Amino acid sequence: MEYSAFNEMMNYYHWDFFVYYILTFIVFINCMKSIIYFYSVKKGKLLKVIASYIDIFISILAGVGLLYGTFFQGILTDIPANNGSQWWSRIFILDIIAFVLFIIQLVSIVKGRTIEKEKSP
Repeated sequence: MEYSAFNEMMNYYHWDFFVYYILTFIVFINCMKSIIYFYSVKKGKLLKVIASYIDIFISILAGVGLLYGTFFQGILTDIPANNGSQWWSRIFILDIIAFVLFIIQLVSIVKGRTIEKEKSP
């Protein structure tokens, strides 16, 4: 068996890929925060959890990180490697999940702000 530095690196790629899970988790936390904010405003009980446009900005930054990861993954799939399609499908699924969570977050914050302005005197 021939030694390949690239194959050696790909054996430990799951440690690098963990960053993409964390980025998706950040978008998930911001989405849950905005949903809690929306329902608290809708019920008239303003909780200490406040979702803001800064959370949207943080989710956008996490999305940009995932997008660059997708570009890098595309480069890796051009190189004949083991499990290249497996990593590609994983990051593609993470991209879709993060995008859906971001849309939910955006809608929750915008609708929550609208309801909050309608209820304020």
